[in-house]
Amino acid sequence: MKEKISLNDVVRHFSPAWYASVMGTGGLANVLYMLSGKMAFLKPLSVIIFWLNVILFLLLVGPWTARWFLHFDKLKDDLRHPVMSNFFVTMPVGGLILGTNFFIIGKDFFNMSFVVFLGTILWAYGVLLALIFGVFVTYNMMLMDEVSPELTNNSWYITPVASIVIPLLGNQLVKAYAKKSIGVAQIVNLTDIVFFGIGLFLFIILSSIILNRFINHKMPHAMATPTFWIILGPIGVGTLSLMGIADASKLVGLITTTDSLKMLSLILWGFGIWAFVLTIAITVKYLREGGIPFSLSWWAFIFPLSAYTLSSFNVYMYVKLQIVYWYTLLLAALLIVLWISTFIKSLVGTFNGKLLVPQEPKNKK
Repeated sequence: MKEKISLNDVVRHFSPAWYASVMGTGGLANVLYMLSGKMAFLKPLSVIIFWLNVILFLLLVGPWTARWFLHFDKLKDDLRHPVMSNFFVTMPVGGLILGTNFFIIGKDFFNMSFVVFLGTILWAYGVLLALIFGVFVTYNMMLMDEVSPELTNNSWYITPVASIVIPLLGNQLVKAYAKKSIGVAQIVNLTDIVFFGIGLFLFIILSSIILNRFINHKMPHAMATPTFWIILGPIGVGTLSLMGIADASKLVGLITTTDSLKMLSLILWGFGIWAFVLTIAITVKYLREGGIPFSLSWWAFIFPLSAYTLSSFNVYMYVKLQIVYWYTLLLAALLIVLWISTFIKSLVGTFNGKLLVPQEPKNKK
């Protein structure tokens, strides 16, 4: 007979990686809404996914917060872990993505003043925690005597992603505040630029470390396959953020032309083609060798791909080349299939308890 899982058990073992589901679901909602301009049937689907993401965010707040007070001893173990510590920042990033959901989709259901107010809170909260966790994760690893190759993987990109995501919501706030308070808009814009720089340079530095690990050491277990997709996160979000920063900076008078920044964003997006093909090749390798076992890490498939899909759509809107639009549709189709599969498996894993508490192997008598 299966043992009943208590709420206390759920809180004690609650993984900070759960908020990756909010990031991915929010990303999908934005993708569907953007594509609904040419495929109207996608708009009601994007609205459904938007509301689902609101519910997801609120459901996860309780155990995420309670763990800090009720099981700080267990939480400290995760904070000190060179891989798990990176996932704490998914909570504020989930809030940032939810904020973009409200600006893109929620504006049809809420007063714009409320959307801006909520967006400001989520943005400020994201800025604070992205800085705290961003510095802590690096500081923590520097104090470790040794970090083995097995613990070096693409999950390390999550911290840079957090900083690069900040302008996604910040750019929306700049547009809103520029109409009534240009000073506030300029502060938000400058903050966005600062955090974009933090995230971009961290991404570049970590890329050399991570690539060196994969070239010089044995490839990880198939369970880590989804983490390879995380590289699309900083590329996709970086493209979106830089394009938005260009427009926002021009709006507040910081620059006079957006051409150079838009060109740099196109170059970054182009790098994503190499990264996407590489991740596909690695994924196929693991599938041919026996498959990829499901775990919470499957959500690493979703947000990075949604970010890269959105960036491809924005590139299409900028260059107006049909081939980029078809590439975007290919990415979107893959994203939808992966999200449906991951969401269903996550529901099953939640209801049977396998994703809520560690599964201990049964002892044979």
